[in-house]
Amino acid sequence: MKSIAPHSYYSFRDAEKEIEFHRHDMPTPWMNYLSNGTFHTMLSHAGGGVAFYKSPQIWRITRYRFFHLPMDRSGPYMYIQDADSGTYWCPTNEPAADKPETWKSAHGLGYTRFGAKRDGIAAQTLYFVGPYENSLVWKLTLSNETPVAKELNVYAYVEFGMMEFMRELQWQCYNKHQVSVQYHPSEALVYRYGVENQPKPEETPLVYFASDTPLSGYDGDREEFIGSYRSEANPAAIEEGGCRGSTLMGGDPCGALQFKVTLQPGESRTLHIFLGTARDEAEVEQALTRSREAEFVERSFQGLRSLWEGYLGAWNCRLPDPDAERMLNIWNPYQAHRNFLFSRNISFYATGTFRGVGYRDTSQDILAVVPFDPEQALGKLRLLLGQQYRDGHANHYFFPNEGWEPVTSIHSDDHLWPALAAWDLLAETGDAGFLQAEVPYYDGGQGTVYEHLKAAIDFTASKLGPNGFPLMLRSDWNDQLFRVCREGRGESIWTAMQLGWVLLRMVDLAVAAGHPEDVAKYEAMYAQQRDLVNNLGWDGRWFRRAIMDDGRFLGSDVHDEAKIWLNAQTWAVLSGMADPEKGWQAMDSVHELLDTELGIKKINPSISTFPDPADPLTNYNKGTGENGAVFCHANTWAIIAECLLGRGDLAYKYYRQLLPNVAMDKAGLWRYKAEPYVYASNLFGPESDKFGLANVSWLTGTAAWMYVAATQYILGIKPVLDGLSVNPCIPSDWEGFTVKRRFRGCEYEITVRNESRVCQGVKSITVDGQPLEGHVLPAYPGRSSVRVDVVM
Repeated sequence: MKSIAPHSYYSFRDAEKEIEFHRHDMPTPWMNYLSNGTFHTMLSHAGGGVAFYKSPQIWRITRYRFFHLPMDRSGPYMYIQDADSGTYWCPTNEPAADKPETWKSAHGLGYTRFGAKRDGIAAQTLYFVGPYENSLVWKLTLSNETPVAKELNVYAYVEFGMMEFMRELQWQCYNKHQVSVQYHPSEALVYRYGVENQPKPEETPLVYFASDTPLSGYDGDREEFIGSYRSEANPAAIEEGGCRGSTLMGGDPCGALQFKVTLQPGESRTLHIFLGTARDEAEVEQALTRSREAEFVERSFQGLRSLWEGYLGAWNCRLPDPDAERMLNIWNPYQAHRNFLFSRNISFYATGTFRGVGYRDTSQDILAVVPFDPEQALGKLRLLLGQQYRDGHANHYFFPNEGWEPVTSIHSDDHLWPALAAWDLLAETGDAGFLQAEVPYYDGGQGTVYEHLKAAIDFTASKLGPNGFPLMLRSDWNDQLFRVCREGRGESIWTAMQLGWVLLRMVDLAVAAGHPEDVAKYEAMYAQQRDLVNNLGWDGRWFRRAIMDDGRFLGSDVHDEAKIWLNAQTWAVLSGMADPEKGWQAMDSVHELLDTELGIKKINPSISTFPDPADPLTNYNKGTGENGAVFCHANTWAIIAECLLGRGDLAYKYYRQLLPNVAMDKAGLWRYKAEPYVYASNLFGPESDKFGLANVSWLTGTAAWMYVAATQYILGIKPVLDGLSVNPCIPSDWEGFTVKRRFRGCEYEITVRNESRVCQGVKSITVDGQPLEGHVLPAYPGRSSVRVDVVM
């Protein structure tokens, strides 16, 4: 299966799990993340990007100029120069002024490749971070397709940054005197960041830049290689005879390696470049020795491919919609895993300067990793719980790599999210043992995982407002709502709904953890909040969003602005709190008042003067961000809500219209701008003159929740405590679909037939030909696979 976008900027290569780019001049850099969990590189389709070790805040290896022109600079660049004519070009297309005659690039799972030709020289370039060394590997294969011999100068170049990015911006005039680039006897450049008062100087690595091919020159001083009033587009060293052999003891560092390559007609030659980190010079030597071994690069790349093959082997589907099939089999789990690694830290849109691990963000990211790697997901859950205080609240975000003090603002929702991840882990594995594991509290002492989750409930119960809803505190999931609670009396009706869904999970977790005595308390709290939601929280056609400090309701028809909020409608259904008729009416109001051709708006109408023209609720322009944009993350909950109501046609409409390539085709590539293979956080809404502009792609909670919505609710393949539930809610025109799903050591080969053309309702299930009562497949210990036939 291969589909080519009508605009021909890109095409999907599904069999290879790649997206291929036919032009370099995209509206924005379309990124990929190359990572082994320790060494990372964010790399664009045109070769721009940034490398970092563990943290982009304190160990940023190379420079990337966010928001500056020319766009998408700098990067790990290669230059190919004809020694006779002096002309040169780059296989990445950027940054040299002379361009390849033919060019393409592609992003795959953990790698990016480029193919280009000019003047009879073909260049194939592969960038990846493998599992065996903390390094970015560049593999360059040059081929001479002319009838004459070619003498080439080949250059590899990176611009080193001063690793602490914020200190570089503030103090580079002094810090630059404390960095060095030296020539290592093993034909490598070694960059040392030795600036005083680093957060973790004992963990700051050396950076090496080397090859398995003998050097003919090198530079460690950017001024020597690039020159004055020049840029990466026209380095002086390339135009003036080659590298100067410069090192650096203070200044602006770079790494430039020069190679002389002679190619006979028809001859090909491969060079390998390594940009890596090591603790000391002895480890640099060891890393270089290993990297230069025969077959190291091939073995590393195959190891990377094998890792992703095993990871994605947990799920595979065949659907009537090839766009959704591709997303669920390849790009959505890939993006969700990158979110799991980086939280919201660094992207083309986020400079990686101030956000570490977000507590609420990462709690949600875990949900999409549980089906693929429960052990990795549990490790992240334990990391999060270590940021919880004994009273149950949690740090808003924190910095496990950097060791900085956390952001301690207290939000009404943060501490509640991990319970959803814990329940998913229990359902996925069937093993409740992790609930008894001890995890420290941030302010001292320790408790079991279950005790941490219980403390979160107790904290919310201790922070109820005058109307009985949870106090908003600093804000809830909608960060902009801090203005409704600055005096400390504002209440979040949405948090009451979130609490409701969590309490349903806590009933199960209490029993599994051996604490059935807590069940009655959770059930009573749920009933109390449910009554409030259906009475005080109901506005007549939809649910209200919050109660402001002055006692007025937010999200009411009596106001001219911000009448209806998406999250209050969806979570009323997700939590099971909405009375049935109110749940239907609320979601009908979503369809009537919030839905657009490019997704569901967060609120309607947008805000300009509410509640006070001198102090409006938000400073966002109309149709942007928190103010009437299509917030993709929040759209996922509308999909789930419609599935819970059994309205598969509407649920799928909401899902499909935000598939990135579908949304791009609808909005137009030059309006949408972001990548067509990963989700964005939001799209500008119809009240903006840029309706359809995608913002903050890659690192967004949209990825995890879209995966949950599509796999567990639309396709209906959902782990529950007793096994694997199969209860699809699909478009009525689907004839069926198939799924292979790894679950508790067994592969379930599930075929769903929908000859009745219904949205929901399972008529019969057979497992290996034997009928099954109900729609929950039990675990099959000791069996490698079972065949499941489902008739709707």
